[in-house]
Amino acid sequence: SVIGHWVKVEQPVKFLKGYNDLVLLTQTVGLQNYGAFLEKDGAGFRGQIKLTGFKNGDINLSNLLWTYQVGLKGEFLKIYTIEENEKASWAEISPDDDPSTFIWYKTYFDSPAGTDPVALDLGSMGKGQAWVNGHHIGRYWTLVAPEDGCPEICDYRGAYNSDKCSFNCGKPTQTLYHVPRSWLQSSSNLLVILEETGGNPFDISIKLRSARVLCAQVSESHYPPVQKWFNPDSADEKITVNDLTPEMHLQCQDGFTISSIEFASYGTPQGSCQKFSMGNCHATNSLSIVSKSCLGKNSCSVEISNISFGGDPCRGVVKTLAVEARCRSSSLVGLSQF
Repeated sequence: SVIGHWVKVEQPVKFLKGYNDLVLLTQTVGLQNYGAFLEKDGAGFRGQIKLTGFKNGDINLSNLLWTYQVGLKGEFLKIYTIEENEKASWAEISPDDDPSTFIWYKTYFDSPAGTDPVALDLGSMGKGQAWVNGHHIGRYWTLVAPEDGCPEICDYRGAYNSDKCSFNCGKPTQTLYHVPRSWLQSSSNLLVILEETGGNPFDISIKLRSARVLCAQVSESHYPPVQKWFNPDSADEKITVNDLTPEMHLQCQDGFTISSIEFASYGTPQGSCQKFSMGNCHATNSLSIVSKSCLGKNSCSVEISNISFGGDPCRGVVKTLAVEARCRSSSLVGLSQF
């Protein structure tokens, strides 16, 4: 947005006599969206504006009639769609061209073979929007977080501020954006980008992603699965205590099976996914119980109870089951791993 800022406009030819249009392009995404009097905090041009350099002096435009239009012409013309993209005057660019701001890009790509999830890697871009075959991927913003500011312990208690519980310090907020395969055709898929701050479209890539690591953490104090609360076949059926036992559900994507259990602990496990560790309380048969229920299957479930693990490993303490598992496919060629 332009706020109290002088803008120099260079006109290569003389102004024509009569009415001339002056257009200021502004953006609102990224402005503060919380706090007192937010509803009164406008966007776009605010302040004085004048044209300078005329022989007869400056021209003050501050009090003239201004109009505000939401959106861009390219959006109104729907140049991001297969049917309408030729309405724009597209021009070829080369890798040597300087990055431009507020610019539309388009290209075509073939759909990757297989059934694995597809993602756009937009790490080389700045901030903007993306469309594939007319479908809106959403907004992207590869803003890099500061190097410091990530606390070792996250605690949201007390007054709120935007720096609480920061993570991924020094890394982009996001670089991969999912593209549903149902949107893709075998070849000539149209990718349209609206870039606002400048970026390099030549480094955009298509990647296959496959979740090969599963993690879950469920406590005995959690609620049971929803399907246990209601039986459509019997409205008068009573729910017993055993029906209210929480469960952990693990599932690989289609075509994958659970090949190994990297970690399992029923008790007071510590840490997070791929960083689990045993706590002071641990049922020694945790790994064997989970392995028996899950190995070689696409999906499995384990009840979170002392009975399931052969007794109470530590009385008077709320127990939790933490599991890290790996999925394996018959073909791993070309797959990326989270």
